[in-house]
Amino acid sequence: SGELLMPKLRRYQQGFTLVELITVIVILGVLASSITSFLRFGTKSYTDAADREALISTARFVVERLNREVRHALPNSIRTIGDNNQCLEFVPIDKSAIYLDIPVAPETPSNSVEVVMLEDPLNTSTEYVAIYALNSDDIYNTAPGVIEAFSSVNNTGDKQTPSTITFASNILFSAESPTNRLYFIESPVSYCIESNSVFRYQGYGFGNYASNGLPNVGTTTARVLMAEHIANYSTSGNVAPFSTFPATLQRNGLALTRLKFVRNLEEVVFNNEIQVPNVP
Repeated sequence: SGELLMPKLRRYQQGFTLVELITVIVILGVLASSITSFLRFGTKSYTDAADREALISTARFVVERLNREVRHALPNSIRTIGDNNQCLEFVPIDKSAIYLDIPVAPETPSNSVEVVMLEDPLNTSTEYVAIYALNSDDIYNTAPGVIEAFSSVNNTGDKQTPSTITFASNILFSAESPTNRLYFIESPVSYCIESNSVFRYQGYGFGNYASNGLPNVGTTTARVLMAEHIANYSTSGNVAPFSTFPATLQRNGLALTRLKFVRNLEEVVFNNEIQVPNVP
């Protein structure tokens, strides 16, 4: 009976040795470390790609919006303001029209002008007309005879029938436009870089600026955040995000923008040239 018990005893004593257990633990540790590193690398790659995509989307949005607005700005109204040219300012055009006749010295002043307009009505924020504005000083100082506030527009809604612009008093314009072009304009708009962000200002009016050169924030001013993570502007340095070049006989006016976006070590730089195709 002793001989029958020995095989059963040996069978019940079978198991892992200490060396085998240690080997299994080491192998499992190596596998766990490899899997963790793989997951960490995948997560980091996804995060980096998401940050890069967010930066590119933000940059594209503000650049495309700026392109669209500047291309429809009043000729010669594009300029830089603020410390170290931190703002790009321009005057939006609502509509353009062809005038039939305007009072120009030494003619008799008049309080109305007839124009050929499109059918669409004017925006409610449109308060001025501009004729043959040749420089930004005339525009932003609302020089008489160049920028004039009107009181009403009798829009016939028909291109075949002249419409009438009425002014609060009799006026004289400084010069005739070579193309008889009149612009209906709104108050200035500015894109400014502040605290690593881009803000859009609207509704602050002509000549309304704070001591640092930025638009004054008043009750009618709209200040909207357009983009974040800007990293190429310093009030004490010489890195200007905006620069402008006036129109010449050979080319249109130009606005150059250089915006550097940085987020979590991801960096995107947009160098953009905007042409203003309108003529005064």
